[in-house]
Amino acid sequence: SGKTILILFVIIFRCLFMPSRHLVTRFRFSHAKQSICFDTMPKLLKIMGLEKKVRLNKSEWFYEFPNGSTIWIGGLDDKERTEKILGNEYATIFVNEGSQVSYASIEMLMTRLNPTERMRGKFLIDYNPPSKKHWGYLIFHLRKFPDGRPVPDDDFAYYKLNPEDNPH
Repeated sequence: SGKTILILFVIIFRCLFMPSRHLVTRFRFSHAKQSICFDTMPKLLKIMGLEKKVRLNKSEWFYEFPNGSTIWIGGLDDKERTEKILGNEYATIFVNEGSQVSYASIEMLMTRLNPTERMRGKFLIDYNPPSKKHWGYLIFHLRKFPDGRPVPDDDFAYYKLNPEDNPH
């Protein structure tokens, strides 16, 4: 349906707007690397005419923009890698395939959202809820946190995309 490419476009636009740090993560780092670094990002950077201007650092796994902005690629499946993620703060955090990620990990990641003064923080998730008991369904559809607290009206919005919504 294009959820991932749409969210990555937003993050790239934020990188171009001003120097900033962003995170794209999945449950497994190997999946993030394969789907984001070797598939979606190269295609999107080419479409945007940025493929020669943005470079992928394969030792630390981040994209670097000419203005100093970075998009870090991470996984939550390894303690050392997760601690590395937690060592930074980000203007945008994108959890790709959030249905695979625990709510405890989501809460932990939220502590790392700390944008610059001129950029509003964004915490973005794409997911396919596996059941009505999943934390994503509770938060976005039933408007309550897993612990039962209500979700504030001005927080946690969702947009539904299906493959038939984007045939191209």
